[in-house]
Amino acid sequence: MPNIVYELIELLASLLRFLGLAIFGLGFGWLALDLLKESSLWQVQIAVFLGLAGLLIAMAVYTAWGALGAFAAGAGVAFLIWGLPKKEKKEEPKKE
Repeated sequence: MPNIVYELIELLASLLRFLGLAIFGLGFGWLALDLLKESSLWQVQIAVFLGLAGLLIAMAVYTAWGALGAFAAGAGVAFLIWGLPKKEKKEEPKKE
């Protein structure tokens, strides 16, 4: 097969890895936030934090930088979406 086919397959694999790790980061970030908010035990909160930190360290050592960036971006988006406090909606009086 020509080299261009291998290049296209490699490009497609890189894009799929980037998107997959971004989605994985989003899901892992949501799970970490859910466990941190719902758990009242400090042991669970420490385990979640150390698990997230350990995963980031392991990914920095064993994956490509693009994959690590995709995971970090997905987790960051999850923290911004579900981690920020929600604003309360003001009720407006109904006009009759």
